[in-house]
Amino acid sequence: MSGWNISKANYPGADLTAANLRGVQAHDANFDGVQAVGADLRLSDFSSASFEDAVLIGSRLQGASFNSANMAGVVLTGAQLSDGLFIGTVLTGAQLQSSTVHKADFSAASLTRADFSAADLTGSVFDNAILTHADLAGANLTEASFRGARLGGAEHDSVIGLEFADFEGACGSEASRLPLGLELPLCEAP
Repeated sequence: MSGWNISKANYPGADLTAANLRGVQAHDANFDGVQAVGADLRLSDFSSASFEDAVLIGSRLQGASFNSANMAGVVLTGAQLSDGLFIGTVLTGAQLQSSTVHKADFSAASLTRADFSAADLTGSVFDNAILTHADLAGANLTEASFRGARLGGAEHDSVIGLEFADFEGACGSEASRLPLGLELPLCEAP
């Protein structure tokens, strides 16, 4: 399907293991619950698509756009997401452990309870994102931006590159587990 236009298509629960979806246009497509372990989604446009509870372990998503997509509960463990666009995307409960996420943009994304533990987030942008109760333990935050992000209850133990990350305007809560040297004001009620 490389390069195809599959916008508004329905693939719920499909087995797309190792599928080549490189460069596809899939606006508003439904991929809920798909099994796409090791799939190639590089340089594709999945804007406003749905990947709820999809399994994309070890998949390649470099340079792909998932702006305004629903990716709640998606499993992206060990995936490659560098240069990806996730602006305004719902990634509630997403699993991104040990993923490579260089220079991706998660601005205004909903990342409540997302698990980025041990992920490499070098240079990624989380400006104005909601990271309530997100797990960033052991993640590399070098040159990442969290400007205006809501980090209430977030886990930041043993993060790497904290001194090079930007938390200007970000806020947390009393339940936030912040590393030594990072203090955030309390978030106001939404």
